[in-house]
Amino acid sequence: MTTPEDHEGPDEMWAIRALAHPLRLTLLELLRFEGPSTATALGQRLGESSGATSYHLRQLARYGFVEDAPHAGNRERWWRYRVRKLNVPGGEAGGVVGRTLLAELLAREARAVDRFLAAASRQPEWDEASFFLPRAYCLTAAELDEVRRGVERLLAPLRSADDEHAPAGARPIRIVAFGFPQEFEEI
Repeated sequence: MTTPEDHEGPDEMWAIRALAHPLRLTLLELLRFEGPSTATALGQRLGESSGATSYHLRQLARYGFVEDAPHAGNRERWWRYRVRKLNVPGGEAGGVVGRTLLAELLAREARAVDRFLAAASRQPEWDEASFFLPRAYCLTAAELDEVRRGVERLLAPLRSADDEHAPAGARPIRIVAFGFPQEFEEI
């Protein structure tokens, strides 16, 4: 699996904009949780043309969100999800675009939680292992950064959701962790 890369500079703003298209976010999600695929297969799955999915996959590859996946057999190009750290630039323009993207990504995660909670046939062992841990702390920016790095270190050795060698009974799991300063509304 590719390790996260740090990116700096004006290309980062374009990378954020590359994620602004809903089809691209859906393609990323499918590759992240279901593993490598072709533009044709993804297009069929989503009711899109292979030309459209191919175009969007190339745009995602341009900014490091997907990459070629080795695959023996046919001549079609295979794609796989690539872990990539995204730095949201500061300033007014970067902030608006970054906040919009973050809101969409969090909404997608919230819909995934809703699907899990609404599932008709739930398995008790998965219900017991699942967690939601809301906490409140008083930290400095440096301490919050250390928490982030600690979470990254904790998660780094785990298998990716599309690991072909996962043991029987393993399922793709979403782990969403976020930490941010609490803003209070004026009353």
